[in-house]
Amino acid sequence: MIEYAVIRSGFVISGDVDLRQRTLEAIFVPTLLASGALAIQGNVDTTSAAFTRMLDARAPYSGDLLFAVGIGSRYVAWSRDWPTPAYARFEMVCAAGSLQHDNRTLTLVTRPR
Repeated sequence: MIEYAVIRSGFVISGDVDLRQRTLEAIFVPTLLASGALAIQGNVDTTSAAFTRMLDARAPYSGDLLFAVGIGSRYVAWSRDWPTPAYARFEMVCAAGSLQHDNRTLTLVTRPR
């Protein structure tokens, strides 16, 4: 199934995406105007203050789960080793002062849980 996450012009984070009934398989990132990385925030409900970046516990330093997406469009395969949060937000981590000035629509490929 296909879901969408929109990051509005001038913002770096999408709205809430309800994934309670779906498992994330892949993320298609559109062409961007500035290089950066894609981070995923997760939460068990829609309480805004409780969304936090997901961590890659397999990394030697257990750092943020980031995907380098550069300025070109990218296909990010979601590993089955990473759990899909009940609710997700998608965040563009860009250099300071390089906010995008257009809407970015991420296409999420999902399957039923």
